[in-house]
Amino acid sequence: MVELKKNIPVQNFFCIGAQKAGTTTLAEILNQHSQIFLPAVKETKFFLFEDDFNKGIDFYNATYFSNYKGEKISGEFDPDYIMEGKVAERLFNTYGANLKFLVIFRHPVDRAYSHYLMTKRKGLEDLSFEDALKKEVGRKSNFKEQKVFAYKTRSLYAEHLRNYFKFFPRENFLFLVFEEDIKKQLPETIRRIEDFLQIEHQELPTDVHSNQAFEAKNEMVRDLVRRPNFVKQIFKTLIPGKSTRKKLRDFFIKQNAKTVKSPKLDLEIRHKLFTEYFSNDILATEDLIQKKLNY
Repeated sequence: MVELKKNIPVQNFFCIGAQKAGTTTLAEILNQHSQIFLPAVKETKFFLFEDDFNKGIDFYNATYFSNYKGEKISGEFDPDYIMEGKVAERLFNTYGANLKFLVIFRHPVDRAYSHYLMTKRKGLEDLSFEDALKKEVGRKSNFKEQKVFAYKTRSLYAEHLRNYFKFFPRENFLFLVFEEDIKKQLPETIRRIEDFLQIEHQELPTDVHSNQAFEAKNEMVRDLVRRPNFVKQIFKTLIPGKSTRKKLRDFFIKQNAKTVKSPKLDLEIRHKLFTEYFSNDILATEDLIQKKLNY
């Protein structure tokens, strides 16, 4: 465990996923709590990428916690952290075994399908959902592709949790269910989180609609922003700061977006895919977390 400077908050908690399970909504709500500090960048990726992590904890603090004003606790939300094996060890070595974690589960097929639709809207996916699941392993030749196409992998919760349980005790985790705790009883869930994090109860607005389904107004603009090309290389040279480039990228994406209604997945296909890919993992997950997920 490294020694941290006194004017920088020690991280108290991380929300590590799952992706497409309400993490952005939860972050926006908790960011309104006066006793919680969250970085302006929701997903810093600092503990994910080796090049960033090797810059050291002082770089992390100076980059993402410069606006800290003495809040009681601090945290970070990044759903990529649950799927990369090295993150748990890096967090343990940096902060010790007392870190707390929020983990949100979603029906694995629904989570994977929502992830698939997001990737398709970005112009990065040409396969059907079923074909994408079948061919997933062969498509993940590098880490970026693992993140983009890991529809099935991100929904295999048990294997990811086992890695975290090597370093942190189960009582350090608050397990939430998207369909119940986020969709149906969000105010009550916020109370549970406040108790878990040992902060005072505050009346926080929960009418937040984050990560609604969008598609591009102009596919050419979308591809310029999303896909590798010479324009992005020029921007990278002109604007070396990663956080500044991300803000510009997010701005262009937002300006080029229009709200759409996501197509529903056929229930028979949903059941078939659950049985084929996820049923055993859900049983293992329930055993690990000592909680029924009722999927």
